[in-house]
Amino acid sequence: MSDIEKKIAFKIPQQFPAIYREENAELVQLVQDYYEFLETTPNQGVYNSRRMFEYRDITTTLNSMIIFFQKKFLSDLPLLEDASVRIVVKNILDLYRRKGSESGIILFFRLFYDEDVEISNPAQFVLKPSDSKWQTGTYLQMVPNDGVFYGRELDSYYQYSDLLSKNIVGSTSGAKAAVDKINFVLLNGTLTPILYLTNVKGMFDKYDNIMARIDGQDISFGVLNGSASEMHIDLDYGGTTGNAIGDQFLIQSAYGQGGEVIVTETEDKFTGIVDYTLTDGGFGYTIQNTRLEVSDTVLVLDNEDFAFTEMERLTDTAGNIGTVIGQNASAVGVKMDGTDEFNIGRAITTLDRTPNVTISGIYTVSVKNSSSPGNLYADTTLDTDVKVETLSNVETVNLITDLMSPFLGVSINAANYNDPPATATMSGTADPVSLSTPLNQAFNLSPFEIGTIDAFENVNPGEDYTNDVFTLVRDPVMIAFDRYEQVLIMPVLSASFSVGDPITQSSSGVNGVITGIDTDRSFIKVRPYAYYGFATAPISHKGSSYDVIASERDYTSEAFGSNADMRSKTQFATGRISAVKVSNSGFGYLNGETVFLVDENGVKQARGTLKADSQGVTAGFWGSETSQLNGFKDGKYYDSRNKIHDSDLYQEFSYEILSTVDLSVYEETLKKNVHLAGTRLFGRFIYKNKASVGLGHRFYTVKKEDQIIGGPEIVGPNQPGEQIKYSADRNTISVDTINLKSDVV
Repeated sequence: MSDIEKKIAFKIPQQFPAIYREENAELVQLVQDYYEFLETTPNQGVYNSRRMFEYRDITTTLNSMIIFFQKKFLSDLPLLEDASVRIVVKNILDLYRRKGSESGIILFFRLFYDEDVEISNPAQFVLKPSDSKWQTGTYLQMVPNDGVFYGRELDSYYQYSDLLSKNIVGSTSGAKAAVDKINFVLLNGTLTPILYLTNVKGMFDKYDNIMARIDGQDISFGVLNGSASEMHIDLDYGGTTGNAIGDQFLIQSAYGQGGEVIVTETEDKFTGIVDYTLTDGGFGYTIQNTRLEVSDTVLVLDNEDFAFTEMERLTDTAGNIGTVIGQNASAVGVKMDGTDEFNIGRAITTLDRTPNVTISGIYTVSVKNSSSPGNLYADTTLDTDVKVETLSNVETVNLITDLMSPFLGVSINAANYNDPPATATMSGTADPVSLSTPLNQAFNLSPFEIGTIDAFENVNPGEDYTNDVFTLVRDPVMIAFDRYEQVLIMPVLSASFSVGDPITQSSSGVNGVITGIDTDRSFIKVRPYAYYGFATAPISHKGSSYDVIASERDYTSEAFGSNADMRSKTQFATGRISAVKVSNSGFGYLNGETVFLVDENGVKQARGTLKADSQGVTAGFWGSETSQLNGFKDGKYYDSRNKIHDSDLYQEFSYEILSTVDLSVYEETLKKNVHLAGTRLFGRFIYKNKASVGLGHRFYTVKKEDQIIGGPEIVGPNQPGEQIKYSADRNTISVDTINLKSDVV
C-alpha cells in the first residue's frame, strides 16, 4: 500500500483499444489530460488519495494538517511553530515517559520554551540535626625505595605511576583498597612515597607488602612503614589539668610531624598540682648542668624568724637526710635523698651547723611526694626529662673545672701531683704534673655556654599535693666558681636610672641590667651578662654615657648559677588527659617512640607512647553539612544555606525551577504534563548568558640544566639544577553574564 504510484496518467493510452488510439487519438489525449489534472491539483481527490499514507506521517504531512496533529498529541501543551511541531510530535513519547522526573522537566522547557533550566531541590537545604557526615581519608606511608618494581620474569618494570587507579592488597593483613593518588614527602632527608586510598576494606599492617595485579602479574610496590594510629597516655607523667573531651592537640616528636589527636577521656579526680612560674631567668646557667630542685617533704612549724638556710641538710634518728629548699613563716620545704623519708615520730636535727640543733615544735611532716618535676636532664642527659629549654644573653667561656679537694694532701714539691695521696688526676695532658708543669698542660680548659634561662621544658606538674612546694634553680658547676653580680660606684647617679633598665659598656662589650639603686652611697647594682662582668670604665644608659669610679663584686647577691627565681604554687584541679584518639596520623613517626601532646603555643599537655604500625588517617572533614548553622568559621562568616522545615518551600516534596520564563507562563501546562503528583512546584527567575571562548596556540617547554659534571641526567633532590621555562600562549575569552534573582510567590 505504501508503494502507491502518485501519477498514472502516462498509462491511460494503454487502457484504450488500438482502434481508439488510431482512429480517435483526441479522445485518448482528453482522458490522459484529465488524469494529469487530477494528479497534479492538490485539492483533487486523486491527488490526495494517492498521498494518504504520507499525510498520516507527521514528517511528510500537509502544513494544513499539522494543527490536527498538534491537537491530537499536544492538546495540553503550548502551541508551537509548524517547523517545531513535526519534531516534537515525533518525540513526544519521550516526554510522556519521563513524566515526574527532572529530565522530563528539562526536556519540557527545551521543547516548548527553548530554555535550559535548572532544577533545585529545597529539601537539600532543610536543616537536619545530627545528620552531617564526618569523613576521614586513609593513606599508606611506605618504606623509602628507588621507585622501580620488576615483574616475575624481570622482563618488565613498573613505577608508582602505574599504581594509580589500581586495586591493591596487603600481603599479610589481606586488606584491600584502590589507589587514588600518590605523593612523595621529604622526611628526615629521604623522599618517602605516600599512597592515598579509597574504598578501603580491612586494616593494612606494618611490613605489609603492597601487591597489585598488572598485566597478569602480581607486582610488589614496596613495604608499608606504618603511620601513627594509637597513643597510650603516660599517667605517671601527670600533665596539665583543665582539659576537656574534644580538645585537640598536636603530636610533638623528634622524628615525625603533622600528627594530631583529640581527647576522648580525662581524669575526674580532684588533684593538687604544682604551677611553676619563672619570674627571673638569672644569669650564669648552662643547659647541661642546671637543676630544678623541688621540695618533696614539708615540715609544718613556727618559723617566723626564718631559721633555716637554703641547701643546709637535716637528718633524723634513723639516718634519713634531706636538704632545705625553701621556707616561710610556717613551713620548711625539704628534698629528701633517694628513698629517705622523715617521720613525725622521729626527731629531726640539723646536720651542717656547729653545733647542730634539734628542731622543735614540728606540728606535722607531710607525706613525701616527688611526682614533680620529674627526672632531671642534668642526671639522665635524656632530652625528654626536665631541662632548660633555651638560654638568652649567651656567652661562651673557657673554665678549669678541677677541684682542689682531691689534692689537699699532696706536697707542693711532689714529683707528680697525680700520685697518691691525690685522689684524682688533673684534667690536663701532662703526666707527671709538678710545680714546673705549664698550666695549659696541667689543666684542661672546658668551654661553657652560659646565659639567662628563658624557660624549662618537660616539667611534670605532679599530682596529689596537699601543701605548697619550694623551688630552687641551681647550676652547681657554675656556683662553684663564685661569680657574683656587681656594684658600680659612680660620681653621679642619673635620675633616669631605674631597676630593670639595660646598660652597656662599649670598652668591654658587656651588656647587663640594673638590679638595684643606692642614691645615698652613689652606686648601682647590676647583673652583667658576662662571666667577668663590667670593667671600671664608662657605661651607656638610654643613649647617655656615665663614668664609673669602681666596679666590685656584690657578695650580697646570689652567685651566678643560683640567681634565677622560680615561683611554685599548688593548685587543685581536674581534667588531666587520660586517653586520646589519633585524628591525623601525620608523617614520619616511629612505632613505640615517646611523644608529647602540645597546644598551638607548644605547651606540653601530656606524654605518651605512640603506636605507628598500620595505615594512616588524614584530618577529618564534613562530607555533608546538613546540620550546620550560620556563623563564623575560620574567622569568616559562614552561610550554611540551611533552612528550618516550613512544610512549604523547604520540605521533602517540593522543587524549584530556575528559568527566565515566569512561573505563571508554564505552571498550569507543566502540572498537566510532567509534574509529579504529590509534590509542590516553585519558580525562581534567573538570567544566564552563554560565554564564548576562543582558543589560540600555546607553546611551553621546560629545560633542566645539570650543573654538576657527570651528574645524573635528571636533577634530583641533592642535585641542584637550573630550571629554565619558556612559555607563550594566546587565549581570547569573552563572557557576558548577568545574574538576576527574583523570588516568585
